[in-house]
Amino acid sequence: IETRKKLKIYQANGKQKKAGVAILVSDKTDFKPTKIKRDKEGHYIMVKGSIQQEELTILNIYAPNTGAPRFIKQVLSDLQRDLDSHTIIMGDFNTPLSTLDRSMRQKVNKDTQELNSALGEG
Repeated sequence: IETRKKLKIYQANGKQKKAGVAILVSDKTDFKPTKIKRDKEGHYIMVKGSIQQEELTILNIYAPNTGAPRFIKQVLSDLQRDLDSHTIIMGDFNTPLSTLDRSMRQKVNKDTQELNSALGEG
């Protein structure tokens, strides 16, 4: 990634180039990373750290095209000890989380409803 601004780039990439996620933090931000966890397949990266002595966790998820709700729930379960009220969860979930996210043909199924509950939206 080329950019004119100075950035710290935290990334996880799959070996087969099918998946990859990144978290970019401006050098102007006083972010001090304390822990980084990456998925070997490039489906998620979690960066814990602090900004001005405030703890922050950022989790970026790229879910597979099939079984996305279950995959995300498993990631959240695996990282449960690292996630708290100071966590930002973002990414490409590859599933409609609400009726606004879906086409008329897609339904918000039970797996998605359970995922919403796990994310605190249900």
